[in-house]
Amino acid sequence: MQSLNTNKLLKSSLFTNFINNVIHNPSPEVQKNFMDVSIKIADTIRKICDEEKVIFKVPYNGREYWKYGKSLETCFVDGGVYSSFESSSAPFAIRAKSYIVKPNNPISNREKFEESIAFMGDLYDSKNNIYELSEDPYEDNQLLNKKKDAARIVFEIACIVKHLFEKRKFNYCLLHGPIQTPVMPFSGPEFPLFKDEIVKNILPFLNFKTKKDEKNLNAHFINVYLNSLNYLTKSKFPIFGIVERTKSTIYLRNLLFIAKQKNKIAANDYEKMISTINRYKINDGNLLELILSDGQALKPLEVEKQIPSKAWGEWDVQMNSFPKTFVGYLKTNSHQAPIRIETLNKPKNIYKDFEYILAMSKLLPNYGFPAGLDVVDKSAKIPSWLGKAAKGYYSKYYLDLAIGTKNNKNVNSALKMLQGGRVWNNRPKAGKISK
Repeated sequence: MQSLNTNKLLKSSLFTNFINNVIHNPSPEVQKNFMDVSIKIADTIRKICDEEKVIFKVPYNGREYWKYGKSLETCFVDGGVYSSFESSSAPFAIRAKSYIVKPNNPISNREKFEESIAFMGDLYDSKNNIYELSEDPYEDNQLLNKKKDAARIVFEIACIVKHLFEKRKFNYCLLHGPIQTPVMPFSGPEFPLFKDEIVKNILPFLNFKTKKDEKNLNAHFINVYLNSLNYLTKSKFPIFGIVERTKSTIYLRNLLFIAKQKNKIAANDYEKMISTINRYKINDGNLLELILSDGQALKPLEVEKQIPSKAWGEWDVQMNSFPKTFVGYLKTNSHQAPIRIETLNKPKNIYKDFEYILAMSKLLPNYGFPAGLDVVDKSAKIPSWLGKAAKGYYSKYYLDLAIGTKNNKNVNSALKMLQGGRVWNNRPKAGKISK
């Protein structure tokens, strides 16, 4: 690869105009406006937080805490997905894993990994699929991505459901990600049902004793997810979803709404602030970072994750049946945005629970996120080499089939798929005319 010619680059009108636009044109003013607006909103939010008394200091003394904390048994849960969409194949692998650790146990059983639920198949194969296929199996990639996301969400929750069903006794269960996800994107008429055997596997608490029970089974993602979340609310140990990087405004919007309801801010001011938050794309993370100090937290607010909408249609009953979610924040160190903490049940001992999450987040220097979730995240991921190998084997298999037909067009088509598009080596060299 030729080295970049800086002089030529500087003479480029596109480059020069771009740099001038960034430095001299409105961009700095926009950035300054963003900072000014953020500071003003942060001041208002800070006053509301003080009046509502939602900010509290989480106690933490590492060495002293772990004299007690090492006796706690915790289950960390995360999921991993692999998928590749080819012209005639969509290989799909998904698994949900648990990392269970109790520090003061003997080394032989101090920690263990469990693959609670897993599936390998093809989203185009009616016999090896977790969904019932529609009449046209060749859906667009957008629907395939939704099917992948829905499966991951359900498998992760099903992992925790299985622990509850088996009456496992943990002190805590932490999920890598939100404890409840908005389901509206999956409510369209084109979204397929899960296969009955998949539902029976991930929802073991449902009654399938008779054929009538099976007939009444509604295997749509929304129903499966609703049943799963309602089952989690019965847990005897705390279950938290932890989100590291948030773009949500759910805490800000609900805190401002509470203040409006209590007449602490005028309705007009409320509307202006919500509009400003939307306009400048201000989220909980970047605003609360201006408010909270290291080790400070916000008490969880009860929020509605499934936002009311006229588009609910046939899902109106289910949407209104989803449990509320309690959302709070914790700033684990001075140089990272606060992490979001979600639970389906109001914490009975919020100081103790947040102290444990903070202690877990302090185990790795400058990391600021529960270390156990980093471990299970790496364990649950489907390795990239496995996906590349699967794609390679599929491509060879497809080529062998094409050669077997003894049809040159089929062989050329298979070779083009192996080639992966246009070949850069065949492109003309810059400034040269091909002979």
